[in-house]
Amino acid sequence: MSTATFSHSAHFLSTVREMFAGWFDSRTAKTARPLTRFEEAEQLRAMADDVAQSDPAFAQDLYAAADRHELG
Repeated sequence: MSTATFSHSAHFLSTVREMFAGWFDSRTAKTARPLTRFEEAEQLRAMADDVAQSDPAFAQDLYAAADRHELG
């Protein structure tokens, strides 16, 4: 394969990638809806679950914060 052939192939592939990237970006871009207080609290509880084994005191703080946030 010669350098000229590779150059054209690389340019072609680059162009195709850009074309598909733009197409997929335009089709998948959606505005996210705001999370509810419950959903935010659940995310915080999930983080607490992740650290519960390594730092139980911090996990308890996160659970308490989630409860306070959910109740308003």
